Order: sequence, then C-alpha cells, then structure tokens
Amino acid sequence: MTSRIGNITQYASNVDAPEGPAFDRAGNFYHVDWTISAIIKHTPSGERSEFFNTGGIPAGLAFHPDGSLWVADEGENIHGLLRIEPDGSAARIVVNRYHGQPLNGANDLVFDRAGNLYFSDPWGTSAENPSGGFYRYLPDDELEQVDFGLAFPNGVAIRPDETYIYLAETYRNRILCYEINSDGTVGPREHFADTPTPPGPDGMAFGDNGSLYVAHFGAGVIDVVAPNGEVLRALPSGGPTPTNVAFYERSLYITEGKGGSIYRLDIGVGELRPFVRPW
Repeated sequence: MTSRIGNITQYASNVDAPEGPAFDRAGNFYHVDWTISAIIKHTPSGERSEFFNTGGIPAGLAFHPDGSLWVADEGENIHGLLRIEPDGSAARIVVNRYHGQPLNGANDLVFDRAGNLYFSDPWGTSAENPSGGFYRYLPDDELEQVDFGLAFPNGVAIRPDETYIYLAETYRNRILCYEINSDGTVGPREHFADTPTPPGPDGMAFGDNGSLYVAHFGAGVIDVVAPNGEVLRALPSGGPTPTNVAFYERSLYITEGKGGSIYRLDIGVGELRPFVRPW
C-alpha cells in the first residue's frame, strides 16, 4: 500500500539500503539492496521479488539495448562491472581491472547511444584519499580512464545531446562535466555546479525540461540544476539520505537510504532522451 508524505508517494518500503533505480522496457522497476547483495524487481502489478544476487555490493544499474542488466558493484570479489542475462539466469564480470591493476569498486553507470558505458569508481576514496576514477568501457572491450584523483566520484548522467557527460564528486560537494568531442574523445574535467551542503551529490538524471535532477545525500532533497549550472530549487526526497533517482513516464523515482524506502515524486517531468529507447 502506498502512503503520502507531503506531495511524495511512498512506492516501496522495508528495504535496508536501496539504490540504483532502473526501469526495463516492460515497466518493471529494479533497485539494489546492497546490504544483502540483492537486485530487487517490482512489477507494474506490485509483485516484488529478488531478481539476482551478486554476492557483492551492488550500487548502480543500467539496461543495455540487448536487454541485459549491467551492475556497478563495489564488492571485493567483483569491484567492477557485472553483466546479468535478461532472464536473470547467469552473470559474468565484464571488467574490474585497468592496465592490470584492480579497480576500486564501481558505483554508478550510464550507456550512451553507441553502447559506450561510463562509470564511476569510488570505493574506499574520500576527501583525504582522493583516488577515485572515472571510466569509459567501449563495446570492443577497451577500458579508458576519463579522470582520476577524485574524492568519491559517484552519480553519472549524460546530456541528452551527448555532448557532455556529468559526474557527481560527493566529498567535494560538486558536479563535474566532460565534453564529448565530435571525434569521440572525452575532454578534461570542467566545473558544472556546486552543492555546498555536505556530504554531497549522489545519483543523477536529466529531465525533459533540460534540468539535471540530483539526489543530494545528507541534505534530504533533490537538487534541480539548470543547464547553466545554477541550482534552481530543491524538491523533497522523502528522507535525509536520497541515493539516486530515475524517471519513468512523468514521475521521478527516488531511492532513500536511511528510511529504507523508494518514493515517487509526480512532477510532470519525464526523462529527456533524444532518441527512441531501443529496449
């Protein structure tokens, strides 16, 4: 049963540590519960079940055009990217090393139209130990390092015209962006926006109004950031520790960590995509 908290609908509750919201082509809703290594599936009719258990610390989810579910997992035996078959029957580690060295542990991820996958790699990093990385995994199995020396790189979002990729750097309370050049290369980091209330920004998604919606962990709000980097307003998130957001139809779905709930915010804004979703 749903309940109202202000203008927010509680979509699901009793989840220890929800994060990584994602929808498949049938409208099924997925999220992780990292304390039990689980990926949870909710059907449109309200049925809830465990879709897959990674045995690690899953954090971010993204669907590939072929229907497979890709997972950013921070667990010791994975600490990289995991690909799960569309029916949840099997999984394999796609990448967890760069130039022969283990990754820290991936946290969030997003595909572009060409099938390139951008992901953050923050596990174990902090303001005192800024050794987080930001990577792009190409369809030909090549892994590129986009940036390094980051203080917990976290949420990832791509601008709908795919000219920039955005990255939340949680412990420096800011959002970075990187230009995607016409030749496919990625430019150096640029400053996009500040989120001064600690701990900082977490998961993010673009709305079809052109704004970036940012789960502001510790502030209890969803920051709405204009294309010029100005924070326009703060929307309620349902609790103090929103971890990530995802659009479906005209609503924003929010995973809230401390309260163990998922909330739906009906804001009349949908996900902005410049192309027809291929899955």
